[in-house]
Amino acid sequence: MISLPIRLAISVILAFILSSCLDSNLVSIFYTISTALKDVLLLLIPFVVFSYLCSAILSLQGQAIFLIFSIFSLVITSNIINVLTAYGAAFSLVDLLSPINFETIQNPNTVESLWRLPIPMILTADKAMLCGLLLGFVSLLCNFLGYSAFLGFISKVVLNLKSWTTKALNITFIPFLPLYVFGFVLKIGFEGELGTLATAYAPVFFLSLIIIHAYLFFWYVVGCNGNIKETLKAIHNMLPAWLTGFSTMSSAATLPITLKCVESNIQDSRLTNFIVPATANIHMVGDGINITLTSLALLVMSGHPLPGFSAFLAYVGAYIITKFSGSGIPGGGMIILLPVVEEYLGLSSELCSLVATLYILQDSLMTASNVAGNGAFALIINKILKKKFNSLKLNR
Repeated sequence: MISLPIRLAISVILAFILSSCLDSNLVSIFYTISTALKDVLLLLIPFVVFSYLCSAILSLQGQAIFLIFSIFSLVITSNIINVLTAYGAAFSLVDLLSPINFETIQNPNTVESLWRLPIPMILTADKAMLCGLLLGFVSLLCNFLGYSAFLGFISKVVLNLKSWTTKALNITFIPFLPLYVFGFVLKIGFEGELGTLATAYAPVFFLSLIIIHAYLFFWYVVGCNGNIKETLKAIHNMLPAWLTGFSTMSSAATLPITLKCVESNIQDSRLTNFIVPATANIHMVGDGINITLTSLALLVMSGHPLPGFSAFLAYVGAYIITKFSGSGIPGGGMIILLPVVEEYLGLSSELCSLVATLYILQDSLMTASNVAGNGAFALIINKILKKKFNSLKLNR
C-alpha cells in the first residue's frame, strides 16, 4: 500500500535512528540479511542481463536492419555523452565535498557479515552480456537468411527465461529491497558514517538537477535547429509526458502519453511509433547523469580520488551495455548497475546500497528526465533518419 520510495525513505530514517540504539550483534544480523539478498541478486543478474538484452534485440526483428543499427548506434552515442557529462561535472564537486577520514570516526566498531550464502556463480554478468548480444544478432541473421523457425525457437526460449528471471526478482529481491537497504545503511550509521554522507549529498542533488535540465534544454535546441521559439514549443508539448513520468515513476506506463507528445513535435506517427517504443527503456538521460554523478560523489566522500579518464572508460563501456539489459525490471536501471558501479568505480557494497537508495528516492525526477530526454532524442533522430525512414515505407 506504500510506494517503494516512501518505504526506502522509512528504511533509511529507521536505520539512522536505530544505528545509535542497537548493539553490534543485532546490526550484524541485519547486515547479514542484506549481504544474503545481495548474493541472491548477483546470482540472478547474469540471467536477467542475458534474457533482457537478447529479447530487446529480437523484439526489433520486423524492422529494417539499417534503422536498427542506426538507432542503436545513436542511443549508445547519446548514453556515452550522458555519462561523460556526469564525469566532467564531478570535477566541479570535488571542492564542495569533504572526504570522510575513517580514522577520525568516533565509533571504532566495525560490522561484518555473520555468514554468506554458498551460491556458486554459474555465469558472470559480462559473459552473459556477450552471449545475449551474439545470440540476438545471430538469430536476426538467421531470420534474414530464411531460417525463421530457428528465430521462433530462440525467441520462445529467451522470452520464457525472461519471464522466469523477472518472477525470481519479483519474489526473491524486489519485495525485500527496503530490508536490503536497511541492513547496509544500519551498518554505515553504526560505524558513524551516515550523517556525514547524508549532509554532504545535498550539493550533489542540486548540481545533478541543474546539469540534467541544462543538458536536456541544449539537446532540444539542437533538435529544433537552434530556434528558441520552436524549442520552447517542443518542451511545452512534452510537459504532459514529463508530468506523467513524474507521477507514475515508469517510462513504460508513460509510453502512450510520450507517443502523443513526440508525435505533436515531429508530425510523423510512423516514425514516432518506431522510435519511442524501441528507445523508451534503453535511452535514459536522467539515469546516466544522476547515477554516475552520485557514484563518483560518494567515491570522493569516502576518501578516494576520481578515477582517471582511461579507467573511467571501462565503466562507460560496462554501463552502456548494461543499460540495454535493464529495461522492464522494476528498479532495474539501478539494480542491474550495482555490480558495474562496485567493480569499475570501486565503491564498497555499503556505498552501492546508498547509490541505489538515493536513486530510487529521486525516481520521480529521474523518470521525468528520462521521458523528456526521449522527446529530445526523437527530434534529433527525426532530423537524421527521416529521409531514409520514408524511403523504406515502413508500417504503411
